[in-house]
Amino acid sequence: MASQTSSGLDPGGSQQTRKYKRTMNLIHPNDERDYIPLADHGLIGNLRTAALVSLDGSIESYCVPHFDSPSVFARILDKDKGGHFSITPLEPFTTKQNYLPSSNVLQTKFMNDAGVISVTDFLPRPPLAPKSSTARPTKPLLQWLIRRVECVRGRLPMQMQCAPAFNYARDAHVTTLIDDDSISPEILLSKKDYEGMLEKEWGQHLRTNTGSTIDSISSDSDDQLGATSNANPLETPEDHEPVPEKPHKKALFESPSVTMDLRYVAHADDGHGGCNEDDVPDIELNLLDLSKKGHKGLGVEADFELKEGQGVTFIFRIVPGSPLPEGIAKYKKTPTIPPPSSVEAVKQAAKLGVAPEGASRQGGSVGFKVDMNLTVRDGSKKAFVTGIEAGLRAGSKNGRRPPDDPWLTKDLVASLLQTTNKYWYDWIRKSTYTGSWKESVLRSALALKLLIFEPTGAVVASPTFSLPEYIGGVRNWDYRYSWIRDSSFTLYALIRLGFTEEANAYLEFIFARLRDKNPDGSIQIMYTIHGEKDMEEIELNHLDGHKGSRPVRIGNGAADHVQLDIYGELMDCIYLGQKFGKPLSYDDWVLVRETVDYVVEHYNDPDLSFNLDTFPTHRPRRDSSIWEVRDMKRNFTYSKVMLWVAIDRGLRLADKRSLPCPNRNKWLEARDTLYEDIMHKAWNKEERFFGQSYEEKDVVDAAVLIMPLVFFMQASDPRFVSTLKRIMKTPEKGGLTSNNLVYRYDVRKSGDGIGGEEGTFCLCTLWCVEALTRAGNNDRAFLLKAVSMFEDFLLYLNHVGLCTEEISDAGEALGNAVQGFTHVTLISAAYNLSRTMHAMHEPVA
Repeated sequence: MASQTSSGLDPGGSQQTRKYKRTMNLIHPNDERDYIPLADHGLIGNLRTAALVSLDGSIESYCVPHFDSPSVFARILDKDKGGHFSITPLEPFTTKQNYLPSSNVLQTKFMNDAGVISVTDFLPRPPLAPKSSTARPTKPLLQWLIRRVECVRGRLPMQMQCAPAFNYARDAHVTTLIDDDSISPEILLSKKDYEGMLEKEWGQHLRTNTGSTIDSISSDSDDQLGATSNANPLETPEDHEPVPEKPHKKALFESPSVTMDLRYVAHADDGHGGCNEDDVPDIELNLLDLSKKGHKGLGVEADFELKEGQGVTFIFRIVPGSPLPEGIAKYKKTPTIPPPSSVEAVKQAAKLGVAPEGASRQGGSVGFKVDMNLTVRDGSKKAFVTGIEAGLRAGSKNGRRPPDDPWLTKDLVASLLQTTNKYWYDWIRKSTYTGSWKESVLRSALALKLLIFEPTGAVVASPTFSLPEYIGGVRNWDYRYSWIRDSSFTLYALIRLGFTEEANAYLEFIFARLRDKNPDGSIQIMYTIHGEKDMEEIELNHLDGHKGSRPVRIGNGAADHVQLDIYGELMDCIYLGQKFGKPLSYDDWVLVRETVDYVVEHYNDPDLSFNLDTFPTHRPRRDSSIWEVRDMKRNFTYSKVMLWVAIDRGLRLADKRSLPCPNRNKWLEARDTLYEDIMHKAWNKEERFFGQSYEEKDVVDAAVLIMPLVFFMQASDPRFVSTLKRIMKTPEKGGLTSNNLVYRYDVRKSGDGIGGEEGTFCLCTLWCVEALTRAGNNDRAFLLKAVSMFEDFLLYLNHVGLCTEEISDAGEALGNAVQGFTHVTLISAAYNLSRTMHAMHEPVA
């Protein structure tokens, strides 16, 4: 192998030479950036919305302020004009990405011989009241996207680009660089002026910074203090030369629907490589014109170099007080008046020789409001002060800034990081799971938590939209809604891990929907995260789609489908909630009873069409089952099984809770009739497997794997075992399994009105694992196969333990990410497989 010289910096700063050829996959920043594979992303969120962060440091998908709001960054769907927020080295690099332990705070590292840069991405979570993860937060939720960039070794040149594309890249916007009024005044004021003002007017001399306290005595007693080890960020240099003021700019992005800004705060850590807190990096924002790529407004960029110990934190947010987007919002621009300069107020007070408004005098000592919650004291008296933000802000009696718009300081962003990380750690440590594959299970739980919309308790199927189920295909759907089915399974998984608060919150969301049923007594298969029913499906033809996979869709046309299986998942969720959560009230039991009555009335309808005179959409609705088939009406086996579950759980609730059930006999008759119908009408006698529907018994469907999982029948039943063996065969032999991964059905044999191809379904693979596990109670070979299949599946999780909806034949991640249903079934499969293996004294992971 030919040698190649590679140079870098050793810790002492001297050049070191290595003579070898690098074999790592370097990313070259000058190369034209293409689409990043779907698997090469991590997810961050704040229980309001979420963002995808690519392995090369770009925010690829971000909708604000909520999951179903219009996108601001959607580069994953259009690499040129979708919008992005990237932070990347300007030299070739390799990259690693990981979550902080037991957290949803994401860290990306860029590595080069010359240095290593760490980017920490998170959406802040407020601290919670002690001893309760559901107590009201003590501080407001700051809906900020925070990107903390730090150099941990050597030095590297970096580039930041923030190029939003509002309203799914449909809206134009105006970009302006303006003074940032949220930067704390002590950052802008020269240190000599600041210290001189304190010393002259109030007899104070800033000397040391220990923790959050500045120790000080009167200027005539300096020698009593002695030397200190920690430099004060406001301390005047020995030569008393003033630090020149620099204008601190921010970028303001004004669109018809929302106004956002990008701010930053630079910082340096005196604990690294001799870098002191005064040695902050120079950051300058410049306008960026990407109109040639289709952008409808200017972005901003900044080229800067970081050396060891230096850092900069970028904050992207909706400007407080600006209108919030509601779909395609009608926007009436409201001018915002910047507050008067706090710095000028301080300077003017110093010139006049008086204490500025907001200063207080206590026993000859004056406590002046400075930033970072510093305390100024004079030996015997203490005056606790809380920062200039509490004394000089216009529009408030005491001069305080609003809680949702605090002064932006390095200490604030460090505190937000610490608080957010602690929030996730405190949440996940409540898990009661002690089985095998714990790391994957807990990561899946953290992923599911990111899908919960805290204000209503709703659970989104996925935080992304229109990512392809097959590259170049048309199966591209918007999953940012709350499916009754997906949400119910999600709560089942969280309950299994001990997270009952989320179950109670979701049940409240569900019962609110039951109180707002359709005129005929039915409920929708999905709702918005706010509980609304309208989800008009629109195709965004101006976007290219991920790797050319068109169309890009928002909204979901399946909302008006009749998927009768949802009543089974709903009732199973309510039943489990009663076992582990809040007891059912009588009024809620009446709603449950009405739901079961509806199921009993309609379980045998062949097509379940609705009366167009009573249903408000004026469109026929059909049973399209779990797979949301769009071409014809069928009696799907999966739907029939789940209808049986709905009635069965209603009967169990009535019996276990001794609740009144006037139609008990009718329910019992319907449940038994359904069972017999399924065993006769869905069973293919010739080939010995349960078919997809009564009409198409020759089509194999992985959805029937649910039978033993919901206790419809025993996994050891010969009919189910025969069906399981058929599914385990390869597609060429009439089955659905390829390389230990399972397709949902053969789209070439069963038309669904959509067309196109798709990959194997992660959900079906994990259902198969659990079905094998349950069958393994009587046949050890099935159990060993379950372990093998599950271990193989874990190999398809991405570098941070997340999974999409599907996996291609070549192992490529497909579909929307992160897919809640996949992580739900992973938890369930691991839970039952681990429990079974332990019970049978089998070796486990």
